[in-house]
Amino acid sequence: MPQISLYIDKELYKEVEAVVKKKDVSMSSFVSNVLKEYLDNSWPEGFFDLYGSIGENSFEEPEELPFSLDAPRETL
Repeated sequence: MPQISLYIDKELYKEVEAVVKKKDVSMSSFVSNVLKEYLDNSWPEGFFDLYGSIGENSFEEPEELPFSLDAPRETL
């Protein structure tokens, strides 16, 4: 498995150390999971450039549906 070295300041290290102790995980596992989450939640390059790029009228906002079509709530 590849390894990396990570240089952070003491304050950040103490904060991360407290979190990993609380979560009962290793420092390596925690940092790896944070990186995975960051990469999974990022938008693809050029994603926001697509906004407004479709010039046809087939993508119109639908009319709002009435609340009467909602299912009734169950009483707990």
